[in-house]
Amino acid sequence: MYFNVYSDFGTEIHGYLIPDGFSAKPTIMVLCHSQQFGPFDCDIFLEGPYKHKHHETGIVGFFLDETKVPGISGASDIEISDAETGFVFYRRLRPHQHIQKRIFRLETQFVPHRELDLSLKPHFQFYADGAERYGSETVRQMLEIAHQPSIYVSGRVMLKNVQGYFTDETIRIVSLRDPFYELAIRLWTIAAFKRRRFSFLSERDAILFEPAIAYFGDMNFSNAAEIKSKIKSAPKDILALFESPFTHQIVASSPTDKVSREAVSSALDALSQFTIFSPNEIDASLASDIGELIGINDNSILFTPVRSSFLEMADILRSIQPLEQVLENDLILFYFIKKAESRVRDALD
Repeated sequence: MYFNVYSDFGTEIHGYLIPDGFSAKPTIMVLCHSQQFGPFDCDIFLEGPYKHKHHETGIVGFFLDETKVPGISGASDIEISDAETGFVFYRRLRPHQHIQKRIFRLETQFVPHRELDLSLKPHFQFYADGAERYGSETVRQMLEIAHQPSIYVSGRVMLKNVQGYFTDETIRIVSLRDPFYELAIRLWTIAAFKRRRFSFLSERDAILFEPAIAYFGDMNFSNAAEIKSKIKSAPKDILALFESPFTHQIVASSPTDKVSREAVSSALDALSQFTIFSPNEIDASLASDIGELIGINDNSILFTPVRSSFLEMADILRSIQPLEQVLENDLILFYFIKKAESRVRDALD
């Protein structure tokens, strides 16, 4: 999907929407003064999308004014969305509310910090969380979007596939946590997926983890002995699905890529390029760092640190020796991160 609003004069708005389907006819909805208008067909021919074969007919442009959307001239709550998916790709800028910065947060937790994302949503003109649910062209468009100076995007995407779209102005945010804690979250989520379909798990995730969902679906997480037995008996191809997810997400291009131990140095280098990097989530310091950087009260930023139930499970997993090999790259990564933290503390003392 490609989209853009290239002019908003107040009395009229010009833009385009190119859907994922090559021959699909794009339609939009408009929110104005809390009322929905549309759907409106995108009925203007644009040579660019047609010439570059982004759309079969090139009829993807739209024009909005008072005749289509009464009250558009004075409305501050204008929102334009794809009628088919509901994806909001344009909001009218509110200079006194929207922070004019470009922010990308790399989500590394399997269960996303949606509470953090949603608490930041009111502060940005363009907002998109869960970017991994969209196609690569859509994610690229999110990160390269023009004519909207206030942008917040987050997602559990492969960093290598998106870092080329960052500009010098892009503020990059990432947080990690103990690898055994993250493994506890992933195992619990995968096991529960047979009984409960989580909206944050994409169809791609469901297919990738299908063998693990079948194998761990009946595991009793309140029984430490059963957890140990089940994991020790797990086929290698199932355990391979949980190999060092942090290192993999930072340096690989595909969910099925194999990552060598040498990739740890590349991961450390990539992490050093983030504006905000939180090496653990034991408290709300990430929210404080974000609040300080963008100039808002961090009390309005919601963030859920590590939870005791998963900490207890992490301790059980830590005692299962085969898992050290499964998480080897992430454990090495964390060793160097902690070592760097220690050097910084010593320097400050």
